[in-house]
Amino acid sequence: MDSFPRAKVNPALKTQRVSVNNLESMRSYAAAVSGLDDGIGRVMETLRRLNLETNTLVVFAADQGLSGGHGGYWGIGDHSRPVNVRDEVMRIPLIFRLPGKISAGKSSDLMVSNYDFLPTALEVLGQSGSLPTAPPLPGKSFAHALTGKTIAWGDAVFHEYENTRVIRTTNWKLILRTTKGQDELYDLQHDPDELHNLIANAAHTTEKERLEKRLKEFFAKYADAKYDLWNGGVSKARRVVAAE
Repeated sequence: MDSFPRAKVNPALKTQRVSVNNLESMRSYAAAVSGLDDGIGRVMETLRRLNLETNTLVVFAADQGLSGGHGGYWGIGDHSRPVNVRDEVMRIPLIFRLPGKISAGKSSDLMVSNYDFLPTALEVLGQSGSLPTAPPLPGKSFAHALTGKTIAWGDAVFHEYENTRVIRTTNWKLILRTTKGQDELYDLQHDPDELHNLIANAAHTTEKERLEKRLKEFFAKYADAKYDLWNGGVSKARRVVAAE
């Protein structure tokens, strides 16, 4: 289990504390990943057997990642309190495969998000005209990058999880919370493990305000008013976390 970091339980963690540095938890998660790999293998083998491999777009992705002891946290976003939005949770695998149309063995460092998935998949399939125009969508297609081309792209991704909203740029990450809980600011260039919260550091006030402005403008444009917890909306989930 050497791939799992060993760190002290984060003092802010209120749940799942017993899982940090717990070999049983590590083995359970590793077994789940192995089971997933086996299942994907069966899917790919079935496509080959049915002669569908060359005309089927296969996308491997996830809804979220998991902190496996990183920073003293354990679990996906809502399996720890406060809500966990570390990079290990925000970053997910994303693989597109379509022989003859997508370059094999290539990778990209573009900062993309799940909201970019729909326009990208539709363009790859030649169905860009099916993209909805209302309400406005935050995502855009990176289909050309899948063929190895250089494309113009932004420098930030935006993330929302329950009472938490995040803007993550190349070098900075700002986390704001609607309810009781600590806001966070990280200089990822010098603190990639998100260990030093700079939210109260006066030296970074300008950067915080710049990121906060971008974050609020994004959600003001794209948030569904019915489910906007920041402005009187309700949660899509059955259970709403009122406080942490």
